[in-house]
Amino acid sequence: MRQIEGFDLQFDFSGFKKMADLVYFDGPFLSHYVSSKGDDYLFYWVDRDDTDNRWLVFRVNLANLQKYIGKELTLRELVANPNDGFLYSVDVDNDLRYHNVKLVQPSSLPEDYLPEPDSYYAFEPIPTVDANELMTYELTIPYKERSRLEELLLKIGFPISALKKVVAHAAAF
Repeated sequence: MRQIEGFDLQFDFSGFKKMADLVYFDGPFLSHYVSSKGDDYLFYWVDRDDTDNRWLVFRVNLANLQKYIGKELTLRELVANPNDGFLYSVDVDNDLRYHNVKLVQPSSLPEDYLPEPDSYYAFEPIPTVDANELMTYELTIPYKERSRLEELLLKIGFPISALKKVVAHAAAF
């Protein structure tokens, strides 16, 4: 594997839950994880040797993740501009143990670790079982349209009483 410039550190990935494989071909190449704190991370596979697979791991905000899936941002743009300004380089062995964790600046990545400039998303996410319990959705409905929403939800069998409890605690705009 390529030498990577960075700062050695310990980082615990055990609280991360896989949400989906975004790019998969005989194994995951790009996966979406959520940390125990609720932060979104991407794991991007970049290298391997006889015992380890190397991943670049970086935090991404949900808006940029949606822009990537919506083909408004490239994977290269996400890797080159991570939320925190840095990425983690992580080697994962065949027993799924994480080691050789380094804090890495995007500018110090080898060129062949960077996605192609036109790396727009061209796949369908493959959600994991855990994803269903963690997914949240944000829906903004103009106040004057709420009765139409209730009618629609009743038609599809959604429990309106549950929604009313949530809305009762939300601010009206």
